[in-house]
Amino acid sequence: MTAYGAGLAFPEPWIERGWNAVSRSDFVPDAVWVLDGARYRELHRASEPERWAHLVHDPTQSVVTQVDDGAPDPAGGDLPTSSVSAPTAVVDMLADLDLHPDQRVLEIGTGSGFNAALLATQVGAERVTSLEIDADVAAGARRALRRAGYGGVTVVEADGELGWAPGAPYDRLVATASVASIPWAWVEQVRPGGLILSPLRTAFCSHALVRLSVSEEAAEGRFTGATTFMSVRGQRGRPRIDAVFSAARWETSRRSRATFDVGLLSDPHAEFAVGTRLADVAHWRQGDAHWWCGYDSWAYAADGGTVYQWGPRDLADETAAALAWWERAGRPELFDFGLTVTAREHRVWLGDPARGWPLARA
Repeated sequence: MTAYGAGLAFPEPWIERGWNAVSRSDFVPDAVWVLDGARYRELHRASEPERWAHLVHDPTQSVVTQVDDGAPDPAGGDLPTSSVSAPTAVVDMLADLDLHPDQRVLEIGTGSGFNAALLATQVGAERVTSLEIDADVAAGARRALRRAGYGGVTVVEADGELGWAPGAPYDRLVATASVASIPWAWVEQVRPGGLILSPLRTAFCSHALVRLSVSEEAAEGRFTGATTFMSVRGQRGRPRIDAVFSAARWETSRRSRATFDVGLLSDPHAEFAVGTRLADVAHWRQGDAHWWCGYDSWAYAADGGTVYQWGPRDLADETAAALAWWERAGRPELFDFGLTVTAREHRVWLGDPARGWPLARA
C-alpha cells in the first residue's frame, strides 16, 4: 500500500490495486483553494508544500481545485465548483459501483480525472467516457490522464445532465456531482441490468447516495450512504433566505413556540427523511439556530426556543409533521429508503416500492 492509501480500507482487491497504480498527487494541481475565514484563497504547492501534501494525503479531505467557475473575485472565492473528491468517498463509491472488467462506464463530472483513471484500472481506459462541462477543467483532466498513462479515457466537454448518447449503452453510470433529480437521459443510456450511482440532494438535505438498477421502464434502488458533492451546474438553484427575507418581515411574521425538538434535525437520518417530504424547502443550521426557506416563505427557530414564520407556508410546522411521521415509522435510517425513477416522476419509498410518495423537485 502506498502512502496515498494509508488509513483507507479497501473493500475489493481491484480498488486497492488501482489506488496503488494511480497517484492522487498526479491529479492535484500545484495551485488549489482552501477556506480562509469566509472565503477561499489559493494555496500554492511551492510556497506551502507541507500543507499541500497534507491535503493530498488526508483520506477524509477533498481538495478544491476551482472556485466560482474559474472566475473568482480578486478578494477570494465564494463557491467551490470543482475538486478532487475525498479518498474515503471515492473508495466507497467504487465499491457500490460493482464494476467488472470490460464493462463500459459513463462518468458525470470529470474534475481532475483521478476517478476516471481509477475506473480505467478495472475496465480499461478505452471503456471509460467522462463528461466535464467546464472547458478548462476538461483540458486539465486530459493532460493529467495522459501523463499518468490513461490517455485512452475519453473526456468530453459536455453537459453531464444530457449524458453522452454516442457512447451508449453503458453498463455503469457514476456521477461525481449531485443532482436534485436523476436525468431520464441517464436511464435511457444505461443498458437494462446496468447500474446508476449518483449523489442525490434535496434543497433540505444534500447528503445522500443512491444506487439504481436500470430496467426497460424505470431505475430503482436504495440509498447506500450519506455523502455530499457539489451540484451539477444546471441544478444549483435552491431557495435562499435573501430571496424572501427583509427586516420588515420580522414584524409581520407569525411567532410561536417550537412544537418539536429542533435538535433532532442534527441527526443526518432525520434530516434526510424530512427532506424527502419537504424536498423543495432549504434548511440549514447556524450554531443552535435553524433556518428554513421556500420560494415564498421562511422560518427561523433555535433549539427549544421561539419560532418565527413568514409567508403562505408554515415551514416549521411542516417540519414538525414530517419529524412526527419519521418517529412513528420507527426512526428509519437513510439506508432504509429507496427511490424509483420513471420518465414521469421520482418516488421515494420506505420498505415497499409500491407505497412511495413523489419527490418534489428542488
